[in-house]
Amino acid sequence: MIKQSGSCRCGSSKFAVNGESLCRFFCHCTICQSVYKKPFADVTAFRARDVELPMNSKVEFKRLRAPPAVNRGICPDCNSPVVGFLSLIPGMSVGFVPSANFQDRSELPESFAHIFYQSRAGDVSDAVPKVSGYWRSEWAVAQNLIAAFSR
Repeated sequence: MIKQSGSCRCGSSKFAVNGESLCRFFCHCTICQSVYKKPFADVTAFRARDVELPMNSKVEFKRLRAPPAVNRGICPDCNSPVVGFLSLIPGMSVGFVPSANFQDRSELPESFAHIFYQSRAGDVSDAVPKVSGYWRSEWAVAQNLIAAFSR
């Protein structure tokens, strides 16, 4: 069980998590590269109900492709990602949190894969499996989320 608060890079957009992490992955898709301004995004997934934004949150949400797509929450002050939400099917909604937004990352799970590796900005030399292809990447994440939701 992870019970932590966190924030964007500048600290003005905050969130809280109170629940079990579902999975963690490194995403190399071009959207994540653009949003994170890095070669890939390090993301930890939770049940959406376990991720909360304060009532006065300034986070601005937008989808960067046609649905179904992650509704990405960006801090208007530093333009960095705060949280994202995706509804897979009724009753299965996910909150995606940039792992760097946690103060204590020691509680986060290890990443299960690099996804969308075909879009990588550069090779990564680690032991984490690399998954290439749109559908293979989507399926890898879906399998992990489905398994985690059934725990």
